[in-house]
Amino acid sequence: MYSFCPSDYLAIRTSPEILQLTFDSEEPVDYYQVFEGKVAQFFQAESVLFFPDGYLALVALLRNILQDGDELFVPQDTDGSIPDVLEIVQRQYEGVRTHLLTPAALAELPDTASRVVLLANGICETSGTVAPLDQWREMLRELYEKRGIPSVVILDDSLGVGLLGANYRGTLEHFGIRPDMVPDVEKDVQFFFSGSLADAFGNSGGFLVGNRRWLRTLRKGEPCCCTKNQMPLSNIVAGIRALELAQECRRHEALLENAEKLKQKLTEKGIEFISRQELPFVLVNASDPRNIVKGMGAKGCRIAMTRFTKKPRLCIAVNAEHDEVEMDFLTQTLADLLFEEK
Repeated sequence: MYSFCPSDYLAIRTSPEILQLTFDSEEPVDYYQVFEGKVAQFFQAESVLFFPDGYLALVALLRNILQDGDELFVPQDTDGSIPDVLEIVQRQYEGVRTHLLTPAALAELPDTASRVVLLANGICETSGTVAPLDQWREMLRELYEKRGIPSVVILDDSLGVGLLGANYRGTLEHFGIRPDMVPDVEKDVQFFFSGSLADAFGNSGGFLVGNRRWLRTLRKGEPCCCTKNQMPLSNIVAGIRALELAQECRRHEALLENAEKLKQKLTEKGIEFISRQELPFVLVNASDPRNIVKGMGAKGCRIAMTRFTKKPRLCIAVNAEHDEVEMDFLTQTLADLLFEEK
């Protein structure tokens, strides 16, 4: 079964080094502490807090930053955990109003507004776009300078970490923004993010990084965060090696090369798609995307479908190790099914 779902972009999960570590990891070393230190070092943070998945990490981050009286803004393009997180907010924070992010909505804020919180995806799988953080930063700084209203940007960067940025630290680094490591009520605009170990790092779980004291306090109130006894040793040991492999330039170069090949092959087959240069996946419209996904699976090729939209699209991703034969099979099979659909 060929898989072209948006996961394990750098083909780390099936790397021989990872497979060997998974079955040979019982040495008397505190691997949890080593892993925690390496993840923190990778993101230039004091400490890190792990969760079973990226969704729970985002929920914990929002719960520990959001306050009653905040004005919560969400951009038009969202996917993944954002809609679910909004439901939690609406149930737990009666004093928080939710708005669609537009310049007009910000301008209409009352002068009594205490703070703006912007919740967004670093990479939106639904639309195939990267959050315009440079534009948002200027817009929020202007809001603070003119009206004295501070802002916090909370980013679900599950798809961005390990993929974007000069050192692969994610969407914030891609825009030259250093994340904040502890909340600061006096700062004009703050940036925080949650991440996933699944998409680029080929492992499992989610995480938050930050100031050691802040994360220690956060840990006490978050029952979902993982301790060393709750994380499989094989995952921890494999995660240490995965972090090293994810920084290899050759993997990123191979991923970008395969992404361009995929787009070229889709174009040759006459398949229209939506894509962005930095991202290793494309979106394809179909009259019945669920039927196409099912048909592709029946022919031995797994693809994904966008969620939380009125009109779902097919989501097709490559990784660093897909070869010409696999991509030819994918594009030909997809072209046949789309032709039959017409």
